[in-house]
Parts: sequence; C-alpha cells; structure tokens
Amino acid sequence: QQKEINMKTKLSVLALAMCGLLTFTSCDDDDNNYLPDQTVTKAFETKYPDAGKVEWETKNGYEVADFHLGGNETEAWFDNKGNWLMTKTEINFGLLPEDIRKALKGGEYAKWKYTEYDKLERSNAATVYVIEAEQGEKEVDLYYTEDGTLIKVVDDSINDNNNFQPVTIPQAITDAINEMYVGATIVEFDQEKTGIEVDILHNGIYKDVYFNSNNEWVSTEWDITEDKVPAIVMDALKTSEYKNYRIDDIDQIEKPAGTFYLFELEQGDNDVEVTISAEGKIENVR
Repeated sequence: QQKEINMKTKLSVLALAMCGLLTFTSCDDDDNNYLPDQTVTKAFETKYPDAGKVEWETKNGYEVADFHLGGNETEAWFDNKGNWLMTKTEINFGLLPEDIRKALKGGEYAKWKYTEYDKLERSNAATVYVIEAEQGEKEVDLYYTEDGTLIKVVDDSINDNNNFQPVTIPQAITDAINEMYVGATIVEFDQEKTGIEVDILHNGIYKDVYFNSNNEWVSTEWDITEDKVPAIVMDALKTSEYKNYRIDDIDQIEKPAGTFYLFELEQGDNDVEVTISAEGKIENVR
C-alpha cells in the first residue's frame, strides 16, 4: 500500500512539473479567454456567422480574431469600433483563382517551390493573393491580383511580410486618386521613406501612383506597348543615336509637368534608358 501511495505521489509531482513546463499551452489558457468590446464581437459574428474555434487577441492596437472557416485557418482584423479592416486566410494551391495558377505555372517563378498561400481581403483595397516561394536560399512573396497579374515581388530576406496588418491610406491620397482616375480600384499600397506608392486598376490598366511625404501627387507610371506611343515620340527615338537599339520596355509617365515616355533599350551589352516628352524632346538619358 505504501508503494502505491508513493507511486501516486510521484505521478502527481510529475503532472505538476509537466504543467509548469507547459505554461504556455493547455495548463494556462488565460489568453484564450480574452474578448474585445461587444461592438467588435457582434460585428465579427455578423460577418462570419459560421466561424469556429474563435480566439481573440490584440495586435498593434487592432482586435484580431483567429478562427477556422471552411477548414481554413483565418484571421480577421477590426478596429475598436467594430469596423472590419482585413482578413487573411491560409489556403492551398487548389483554392487559388485559375488565372493565378496558370500565371504561376507559366511565369518566371514556375520552377520555384511554393510554401504558403494567403488570401488577403481588405476594406480599402482589392483582394490579393500572396504566394511564398523559395529557390535555394532565395525567398520571395509574390503578390497576385485575382486575374493573375503579378503586381509585386517582395524579397523575404529584406522585408518579412508574413505578418500582414491593415494599412490606412491618408484621405488626401484617396481623394486625389478618385479625382484623377475616376472609377479606379486600389490594389496595393506601400509606405516608403519618401512617401507612398499606390497600385491601382484604372480602365483595365494597372498603374503605379506615387505621392510624396506631404501626400502630394508626384507621378503615375504604367507599361505600354509600342503601338500606344504617339508618332512624334517614336520619330524622336528613331532619329536619335539610339535608333538601332532594341526596345525592351516602355513606360508612360504622367507628372505635374506633363507626359513622358521612358524607353528601356539595349544593344549587345549596352543598356540605356531614354526619356522623351510628349512633344518629342529627349529629356534624359542614363
């Protein structure tokens, strides 16, 4: 009987020790009991009535619900007033839009290994899909729109974007885009040292719109084909010293000073960029 008591005592001590080691798991679930204000929880329940295994936490001042939806791990971000801001859902390759799957298989990253797929839905921008890809020691995040357009490639070794969070675009920038590009959809936005870059879809064309740190418009750029370049601009290139160079890429650039065309040219090992104004004047060569 004494041996039995000693054995029970040893088991009890072992259980307590294990609980001490597992403080951050099942032995201490205080964090799992956190609930934000009822305004937030009601907004969440309205948006996601079928959510399961819901747990709440606070991240950088936002209220974040981690939950399962349709078998996928999901997190939804709200402000403290119950306004939905963003939802990130971990999905598999088969749940990517068909256009993205085709783009991956036929693009320059076709031979890379894909390690994760995230769907980002945001209140102030279009839905994008972020694919983590790696090849050897290189790791990148590929940002695709639903129609299979690759809008951004982020080097994971420089900037880890796995920790997504909402980004608030200054109202002045939103107003400027709505005024300049009526009907445009904001696709992506990046805060940089000198200002902010906003990617938009306008009249079926993806454009990069740049603003300075004072939220003032600086320029807008987008890719165009040679047949879209005005004749006066093409004539200026064809009569220049670069007339025999091959055109690799053309960007149309809008600035407060006017419209310009940036040609990326190459001839053998020589690469050059030539900027020509809408009036046919060569403005810059580098």
